[in-house]
Amino acid sequence: MISFLVAMEYYAIPWLRPILDLGGSIPVRRDGHDLFALRQAKRNLDAGRVLGLFPEGGIGRSDLQKGLAWLVQNTGAPVVPARVLGVQQYATDWQTWLTRQHPRLRYGVPLHFHRDTCAEEILGATRSAIATLA
Repeated sequence: MISFLVAMEYYAIPWLRPILDLGGSIPVRRDGHDLFALRQAKRNLDAGRVLGLFPEGGIGRSDLQKGLAWLVQNTGAPVVPARVLGVQQYATDWQTWLTRQHPRLRYGVPLHFHRDTCAEEILGATRSAIATLA
């Protein structure tokens, strides 16, 4: 089972929270400074579980957040690049969810980094790998 980092605001939706908890999701603030969520994600990786995250901070964004590099540096976990195609991001998440779309998910080969690899190298290689999946 894949545990996902999920934006904190989705946990405020009463009917959605039990589903997220059942899936082992980890709530994360979108401000890019949520050490609690990163530590929980690290515990999951250290326990041998699979973690899914959008390193851009969400669908349709372009800059990779440094949390991905921190997780790689602190766990040695490989990065499996993936890209969601065929999805348009609308003004609100609800509008995006309620619009019929035909998403496709493409995976790349796992990227393995040494724990002392610098963050910029991890993020650059991941960004390049994701770009090739278009």
